[in-house]
Amino acid sequence: MVAPVSLVIPMRAFDDAKSRLSGVLSAHDRRELTIACARRVIGSIPGADVFVVCDDDEVAEFASDLSATPVRVDVEGLNAALSAAIPRVLVDRPGQTVIVAHADLPFAERLGDLWGELSPTSSASSVVIVPDAEHDGSNVVIIGSDLVARWCFLYGVGSFRAHVAQARDLGVEPLVVDDAMLSLDLDTPRDLDNPSIADQLDRLIPNRSRP
Repeated sequence: MVAPVSLVIPMRAFDDAKSRLSGVLSAHDRRELTIACARRVIGSIPGADVFVVCDDDEVAEFASDLSATPVRVDVEGLNAALSAAIPRVLVDRPGQTVIVAHADLPFAERLGDLWGELSPTSSASSVVIVPDAEHDGSNVVIIGSDLVARWCFLYGVGSFRAHVAQARDLGVEPLVVDDAMLSLDLDTPRDLDNPSIADQLDRLIPNRSRP
């Protein structure tokens, strides 16, 4: 049986997202890509309680339309936004494991499979980290219910190593899952050159502009 879980997804305004792809994708295509990936992440874990952390009216409405709960924050930066949002998630869904996932995972359906595999043996004091392909970023972080209130978000350059170190500081050896699908994200033009992602682009952006 899959354990109850809170899936927390931080999201920027659609028109502001993916600016580092501006050299290879038009503004329209970046917006469509952002929305398509976010939709997949929101629906990735059947039965999860989904929370979208945002400061934008359009994103909040998008989340609500997909039966997710928007958590509005009025702070700058990913770490500050999550730190402001998580206490509200815990009030709404106390005692649940929290999964924080980026909104730009093109193969987000794998997240549901992963939680299905992990949940039977997960504990309130466990930490699972899925790094990006370079072992620099933290694409998915799963935090047990006993730890989440004390967890400090450390996203940015080197976040994977920082999150591993923090788990150890809390007395937990984190489980690192190198997942070929969840390690892929869409941050830079180089990411779009990955053959697996290139094959997905026409599905993610069906009306994509051509050079």
